[in-house]
Amino acid sequence: MKNISKILIILTLSIGFAFTMTKTGTSVAHFLKIGSVADIMGMGESGVANPRSMSAMQYNPAGLSRFHTQAVTFTQTNWLVNTDFFYFGGTMDFGRNGVVGINYTVLDYGDMAVRSVEKPLGTGEYFDAQDIAIGLAYSNNLTDRFSIGGQVKYIGQKIWHMTAQTAAIDIGALFITQFKDIRLGMSISNFGGKMKLSGRDVRFYNDPDEGSYGNNDQIPAGYQLDRWPLPLSFRVGLSGEALENRFMRLTWSADAIHPSDNTEYVNLGTEAEISKIFYLRTGLRALFQKNREGGLTMGAGLKYTFSQSLKLQIDYAFVDYGRLEAVNIFTLSIKY
Repeated sequence: MKNISKILIILTLSIGFAFTMTKTGTSVAHFLKIGSVADIMGMGESGVANPRSMSAMQYNPAGLSRFHTQAVTFTQTNWLVNTDFFYFGGTMDFGRNGVVGINYTVLDYGDMAVRSVEKPLGTGEYFDAQDIAIGLAYSNNLTDRFSIGGQVKYIGQKIWHMTAQTAAIDIGALFITQFKDIRLGMSISNFGGKMKLSGRDVRFYNDPDEGSYGNNDQIPAGYQLDRWPLPLSFRVGLSGEALENRFMRLTWSADAIHPSDNTEYVNLGTEAEISKIFYLRTGLRALFQKNREGGLTMGAGLKYTFSQSLKLQIDYAFVDYGRLEAVNIFTLSIKY
């Protein structure tokens, strides 16, 4: 276990020094950064060392197998600037063979009017845009204190007649220390190929010599678009229980994030579990990030137990995005 701890620390420092340049706003598929479930969002998105079933697939897939939870989760919310966000996730526990999870994410921008310089109020046509991600995750406990996990996912973007797609992987590790069972987690998310839009909207006909009479003015041409990387993120964090008894459990968590397309920041969160039924959460996200918007998060949850093997949980999160206003997130989970 000591050797494992040393490896995690060395890997953390190595990757941290590897990112030497901040490339703000130079990535695509930013919808991958949207928090998928309300419980972790209410805790300031501090989830890399705080495994919560479905959220583990986004922040640290190694957390899937730590508590052998089987569940299905649905999240539907009105996201920023009148967009719609939907998330579905499910996990299946195979015992000593590990835990498998699947997830499906959609960000729908809705229909928008086509505008031009000549017709700024609209041409009468409409276009739509949509982002999707489909993931397959696996996690297993190598020892009673050390877990590893990974995920492969398909990522696609569409705007009018243009599409782009690529594949990516996430990897993570989770270690439970012997000091008050504090959890140490680390993960790398969205390591994959670059994306480039293609389709008929960049094709047109051009006259290469408009000053000449009688030449061919219908030469096929097209705009040359660049490839853009995914928002790669490296996370390392700690979580544990400050208080735990029959009636209450107080959990704290802290994440440090190094994104490839922004400055470093820290997420902090706490959760009070009362009688294993009620949950109260609060947190701060994007601390120390340059030009951040908002940061305060709050949340609550309610769990109803039908039987030992069937539980229903409803979670809510309020996330402040500053000038972009706030977002209300609701998640329904069925644990079996």
